[in-house]
Amino acid sequence: MKRGTVHNLSGRWHVRPVDQELQRTGASPELDHDAWPTVIVPGHWARNPELATERGPMLFRRRFANDDLGPTIAEDLDDGTRLWLSFDGVLAGAEVWMDGGYLGDTVGYFAPYRFDVTDHIRSRPDHAIAVDVSCPPGGGRQADERDNTSLTGSLQTGSLAPPGNPGGIWRPVRIDATGPVAIRHARLLCTGADEAQATLLIRLIVDSAGYDEITVSALVTRDGAEVSATRSEHRLAAGENRLEWEVVVERPELWWPRSLGGQPLYDVEVAVEHGGVRSDERRWRTGLRTVDMNNFIWRINGKRMFVKGIAYGPPGPRMNDVPAERLRADVALVAETGLDMMRIHAHVTRREIYEAADELGILVWQDVPLIGGYSSKIRRATKTIVREIVDHLGAHPSVMVWGGHVLPNGDAVEPPTIDRQERSRAILRRFAKHITPSWNRGVLDSIIGRELKGADPTRPIVSRSGSLPSPTDPAGSDAFLWFGWRAGLASDFADAVASWPRLGAFPGGIGSQSVSVHPWGEDEPLWESAERRSFDHYLPRGEHTDGESWAVATRRYQADLLECHIETLRRLKYSPTGGFCLFTLVDVEPGGGFGIVDIDRRPKLAWYRVNAACAPLVALLDSLPAMITPGESVMVAVHAISDLPHELADATVMIRLADSEGRTVAAGHGSGPGVRAWRSGLDADSVHKVDDLVFAAPDTLGPLTVELSIHAEHHGRVITSKRHYHTLVVPPDTGST
Repeated sequence: MKRGTVHNLSGRWHVRPVDQELQRTGASPELDHDAWPTVIVPGHWARNPELATERGPMLFRRRFANDDLGPTIAEDLDDGTRLWLSFDGVLAGAEVWMDGGYLGDTVGYFAPYRFDVTDHIRSRPDHAIAVDVSCPPGGGRQADERDNTSLTGSLQTGSLAPPGNPGGIWRPVRIDATGPVAIRHARLLCTGADEAQATLLIRLIVDSAGYDEITVSALVTRDGAEVSATRSEHRLAAGENRLEWEVVVERPELWWPRSLGGQPLYDVEVAVEHGGVRSDERRWRTGLRTVDMNNFIWRINGKRMFVKGIAYGPPGPRMNDVPAERLRADVALVAETGLDMMRIHAHVTRREIYEAADELGILVWQDVPLIGGYSSKIRRATKTIVREIVDHLGAHPSVMVWGGHVLPNGDAVEPPTIDRQERSRAILRRFAKHITPSWNRGVLDSIIGRELKGADPTRPIVSRSGSLPSPTDPAGSDAFLWFGWRAGLASDFADAVASWPRLGAFPGGIGSQSVSVHPWGEDEPLWESAERRSFDHYLPRGEHTDGESWAVATRRYQADLLECHIETLRRLKYSPTGGFCLFTLVDVEPGGGFGIVDIDRRPKLAWYRVNAACAPLVALLDSLPAMITPGESVMVAVHAISDLPHELADATVMIRLADSEGRTVAAGHGSGPGVRAWRSGLDADSVHKVDDLVFAAPDTLGPLTVELSIHAEHHGRVITSKRHYHTLVVPPDTGST
């Protein structure tokens, strides 16, 4: 009997837009498609310039013969072999025919699908496959959400959606062979782990050709050495059967985020045997760990952790075209930035991302691919997608939380304003939207949360994102706080969180756009995803003499805003903030975007400032006044913050004030010129108010710089970081603000 792949169907397929004629004849094996345009599979139809502007649906066709499956195929089929037409991913959905007969459809562009074609192979010597692929545009800001059924998330909708249509058979296609019993769905979850014991839950949906008995085995290895094994007998009915059991690993090596420990990985192999012969199998690589979350305070293996994260959008307009090396480098870039988590924003990305995150210890917030408002027609498809996501990604230890629906207002542009009355009215309008009953909030989000909890009880779930806290939803969600970009000023952020602490529990979207390359001129459009209203309000081009100076100003503004927000949230660590998620890692388009690196992964100014602000050990200053006058007394608090998992016996915080001419200014109660220093021990994972810095503004007008540094040693390793703060000394008649 044959096992595994017997014929690779990747390569050149014929493709044509579906019209009324093809709706009737497109599945016919006699249809002549030789003159149609072609596309390489796996890939996207937009690869072909003739099809680049097509929105679909598109009909893909391919022929093959039984001779392609090997010379003994007839004997193999008589011996119990079953043949399957297997798709690893169709973007976004498809209806599949073979030899004119309907096989079924696919739901979820990231999910693999198998169709039993054994009888088709028996019935004739040559075959025609027809796949009707649809990838309808997502619900844009002006679209009627009642008509939106697109389940591609940020691949097509929102600020991170790349230009163009990503549709196509974007993952490999092949003919697979199994024995009489095949695995249709497989799931692996770590349900418990500590230093003594870890438990893995395995769930299989197996398809049996008839009433039969099988043996199912599970083998867990670490670096090739067996650490656990199980073997059990099962009696099956014809059709689909569900099998579920646990495997125990004694004295496991736990998987940790990079900031807390190592990342040991285990290999798990499950095999189904029929008549003493292996009929089908599945393999995973996984890690053993637990994740808990209460009010957005996270614990990994029982250890509390302040999570510093960043959103990650689709890696390119056509995901299959992005080199694997670039995907792995993106995960490494998150670690290099000093962050702990990447949020796969409203889409499911390539496997290489999750594998690299497992290996590098980067946590993953995984969203369901839903963003904006949706038609009630997606209810059934949503349930399917949720189950497929857990099957697809549940084994990855890096995946720390399932995120559900990104709400329309979470990604919508609010009219920016700095007028206090108008801002108050805007906030009230937005709050009303968040508590007003709707199908999306009241029904869809409940479906997502219920299905996720049923499919995976081992991880926390945030069933909606971008929603403000409300009396009807006390648990809330990760609020998107666009202070300084879509509403208000960056400086309003701290005041808002102080007056409404629940807002600061876990801000899931903070940031601003900046320009990478810009063609100067009022008549020149910005890039497609640019938020012009915010640029015109916060960074009007008319205040700059040329395009380059304006572009530099946008990058400086983005860096200042992110630094301000990060420092505020780190000072609020665990009271109430459990972490944050910046928006976002990489620009979508060459002109710019929300990224802290551009589309070619070149760091912007924001990357350097985020890296410094996210250092594991920092000394931070409360906000300085924007302007002060000579002799004016200033008092601001100084904080020492450690995200390190161990205590520091002796940490030194040093502060130096320098006027516009670089001369040191007195720092302290009546102290003379010099550097002020504090020494103290620091608890692990803590925030400690060091003291109040008190100083009198110097007589020298111009910028006043406060240099704040912290230094500590642990087991011979030096840990240090430095921050700079600025205010402006102005003449007395100017006044301070």
